[in-house]
Amino acid sequence: MPDFHLNYVPTFTLLSNEAHETMEQRLSRASQRIPIGVIVPALFSDLASPAMANIIQELKDMEFIQRVYISLDRASFEEFQKAQSIVAPLEEKACLLWNDNSRVQAVMQKIDDVIPLGPRGKGRAVWTALGYVLTKEEVAVLAFHDADILTYNRSFMVRLLYAVVQLRYQFAKGFYARYGDRLYGRVLRLFYFPLVRALREILGHIDFLEYMADFRYPLSGEFATFTSLAREMQFPSDWGIEVGILSEIYRLVRVPRICQVELVHRYDHKHQQVGADANAGLKKMAADIARTFFAQLSAQGIVLSNEFFRSLKLTYLTNARNAIGVYEAIAEMHDLNQYDLHVEISAVEAFAQALDQALNDFHQYPFGSPLIPDWRRVEVAIDGIMDELTDALDNPL
Repeated sequence: MPDFHLNYVPTFTLLSNEAHETMEQRLSRASQRIPIGVIVPALFSDLASPAMANIIQELKDMEFIQRVYISLDRASFEEFQKAQSIVAPLEEKACLLWNDNSRVQAVMQKIDDVIPLGPRGKGRAVWTALGYVLTKEEVAVLAFHDADILTYNRSFMVRLLYAVVQLRYQFAKGFYARYGDRLYGRVLRLFYFPLVRALREILGHIDFLEYMADFRYPLSGEFATFTSLAREMQFPSDWGIEVGILSEIYRLVRVPRICQVELVHRYDHKHQQVGADANAGLKKMAADIARTFFAQLSAQGIVLSNEFFRSLKLTYLTNARNAIGVYEAIAEMHDLNQYDLHVEISAVEAFAQALDQALNDFHQYPFGSPLIPDWRRVEVAIDGIMDELTDALDNPL
């Protein structure tokens, strides 16, 4: 979607005639001074998928990547053994971190006894790998991405990292369009954007909301930053992780030093169901995102009254229904025959229920989703704990 509109957050769109080879050459030269690593959180099912096989092959051939840290979560010993064979093509780049080995779990319990870590989830897997990376001090810049990307390629990483390593932005967030025979990204399209618009309409101009509204794909799992900055980041352990990370970056960095980069013309990964259960699927994701927003706004001194909450759901529903009309027109224009109006409306209804759940949770737990502590605090609170974690991950058996 090439354009030169000046967003609030500096935005680099993907042009059709970009010189990827030149960009990669510059990135490779810079990586000799600024070593680069990649963190990939993964369940075993993701690691054993064709998508990850392609990701591993692509990463293997990227000379500018020094290390690949795969944070393997909720895996048995047998799955860990199989995972070692899966990552073998990465050779010396590979660093397979098995989070479920007994030694690591003992370290996690030791930390949790002093500083509560909250429930396990994607956020915890990212955080554990981050602690390992910070202790090892092998790299200066980290990229983060998921393990289920079907449209992953070399230029994907070049663009994401170039903004940080070469252009020296402090934080780069990836964005893209998600579609196939239908429009994907339901939580983004039908919940996040209408919710943020509703918050802006009710609360008026708030710099934080202008910032959060400006990201084109704020729920993407792809971003890059310096390890020095990552050491100070707190974020939720649940599906609010992306919103939490953007909020932390807003706290730590001036907005002109934050950017977003279009990574590919079309992005695809595995798709989840909305689900009827409030504790699973996209419905839980929506609730976690909303609860994270409420906590972040409250932390900035914004009073969220009963009148606010009464207005929010109705304003959200109005914006979501308007969005459905726009997306229906987009689908017709691009002949996306699998667009289903009933499914879209049903998703909005489910997300409205998730918003109710988030409101109830916020009233019960006003501090929002539990935040995993930043590693700077952990290493001060428990002497030698990061070395213990690193040793447990290096020697799992």
